[in-house]
Amino acid sequence: MVEHDLAKVGVAGSTPVSRSILAFFALMFITTTLFAKTVTLKPLYLIDSNRVTLSDLGEKESNLTILELPKERTLWKVPAFRVAEHLKERGYECDGRVSGMITFKRVSHKQYPKLRKLIAESYSERYPTLKIEKITVEPTGSGKIDFEMNPECSIRLTKSALRRESSTFTVRCKKRVYYFKYSLNGRILVYKANHQIKKDRIIDSNSVRAEYIPFRKFYAPPVTDPSGGRYIARLNIPASEVLTEANTEPVPAVLKNGKVKCIYKTGSVVIEFEATALKNGAPGEIVPVKKSDGKILRGRVVDNLRVEIE
Repeated sequence: MVEHDLAKVGVAGSTPVSRSILAFFALMFITTTLFAKTVTLKPLYLIDSNRVTLSDLGEKESNLTILELPKERTLWKVPAFRVAEHLKERGYECDGRVSGMITFKRVSHKQYPKLRKLIAESYSERYPTLKIEKITVEPTGSGKIDFEMNPECSIRLTKSALRRESSTFTVRCKKRVYYFKYSLNGRILVYKANHQIKKDRIIDSNSVRAEYIPFRKFYAPPVTDPSGGRYIARLNIPASEVLTEANTEPVPAVLKNGKVKCIYKTGSVVIEFEATALKNGAPGEIVPVKKSDGKILRGRVVDNLRVEIE
């Protein structure tokens, strides 16, 4: 019995040895997991060349190339599992599910100064009170990015595009057409109604206030200077509404319910009398007028407050 007991001294049984081995491999698994190189893939990446690096995927090692995409493009769609394969070849694993397509969009660092200048000129001509802070231009879709503006090129920027702060345009250089998109940051001086301005009312300085607002979509150009009673409300304008060419119009030569001088010619006889205009009218337009006796006549506006009876 003594020798039997001594034989077991210093010799570990099967249970302690198994536990030690399991503990060792568990420790190795935890260590490997904690220090494993993993990358979480996203559906969209912005890159500055056709070479995709690890930094493009959000990692710090910026110089390691993961894959190279075909040149002369700005947009690529690559199956996620292909990207995962390239990562695995370089010792990286993907964290999470790998499926679907990954889009790589090339963002050009070129400033296209000539295009930006032409866009700025177009906006400034349409909006004299606009202060442009920044304009960005970049190719759209899979368009070429090796474009250079030259005298043979012409830009096409539509009127509808000029209503917004961002849109697209084309440039034609001989038989080649390039597609671009742009965005504009700026502030524009507008005039807002201090209170509701009823239709056909003359707009004076007490009716509006000047205010700079961020440039946004305009369905019609804002009024640049409503002072001096030169505009009337084309329709009812709510308080705080921006005055534009759609809800205002220049004061007409003849104003509705205003007094006008009427001229009636018959042969060598000229008769003048005063009447009330029943409608706004610009020079050349036909308006109805009402005499003091209630009789309604029609005449052509010839000048401010002057109507020639037909």
